[in-house]
Amino acid sequence: MSDCPTAPNVAARLLTPREREVATYLVTGRPNKVIAIDLGISLRTAEAHRARIFRKLGVRNTLELACCLCRYGSDQR
Repeated sequence: MSDCPTAPNVAARLLTPREREVATYLVTGRPNKVIAIDLGISLRTAEAHRARIFRKLGVRNTLELACCLCRYGSDQR
């Protein structure tokens, strides 16, 4: 598993409010389709948010994302 390159609170500053919202869904195991429906966005937009979140935080999957965000507490909301 890769190390999360972000320092405390940096993840919150790197992500837009919508990306933080999508990240919350991702770490709870919600699929892109559910995220899209719940947020009223297209599936493609949900996938794009997911890709940007992974790229910005330097993670490869949702497990790494959860570990990265949990490491710095729940102030990512």
